[in-house]
Amino acid sequence: MSDVLRKHNSLMERIIKEYGAVIRNEVQRALGKVPHVDDIIAEVHFAVFMTLRKFGEGWVPPRSFISAIVRNKVNDFVWQHHWDSSDIEELKKLRAEQVYRREAVLAQIHTLTQSEFRVFRLLGLGLTNQEIAESLFISPLTVRTHVKRIHAKCDIQGRAKLALAAYQACYHEAPDGRDADAGLAVHEPSVFLRSGLLSHQTS
Repeated sequence: MSDVLRKHNSLMERIIKEYGAVIRNEVQRALGKVPHVDDIIAEVHFAVFMTLRKFGEGWVPPRSFISAIVRNKVNDFVWQHHWDSSDIEELKKLRAEQVYRREAVLAQIHTLTQSEFRVFRLLGLGLTNQEIAESLFISPLTVRTHVKRIHAKCDIQGRAKLALAAYQACYHEAPDGRDADAGLAVHEPSVFLRSGLLSHQTS
């Protein structure tokens, strides 16, 4: 495993270990027992991860920072769907639609080539094209080509959305239904990905 990949995995493991419980409590307190709350929790993990990358691993985010990210993600979700807080059933329906769309993306992942999947998996760790190129020993131009094809095959617009989808697909979902913690620690892609690809990615 390259130093870049090891560094990013270590950072995500730190987030899960140090802030996982706080993040989950904050989200659940804000939304209550909403179905599929793990999706929002995953987005918060990813947001914290990207922020720590910018500030440096030595930076320790205060509790207020974590709370602010949770509020932003919850508010984004609420305003995106014009949610009326009295209409829980409508909220459940909207979340179910989100899950359906995510599963549609996961279904498209199976169309990726082995080379594209390697890039896709590293996108889920928030790596830049240059970092992916260094990790896979390929040129940045080749990475850009793969990323462009992944966007088209998965029908996802925007780098941030693609990175989040990659994180959720390869690291957030665990084969036995557990939370993402263990999957991240050992770099297990999810059960949604075909075993033929996994044999090439987990080594």
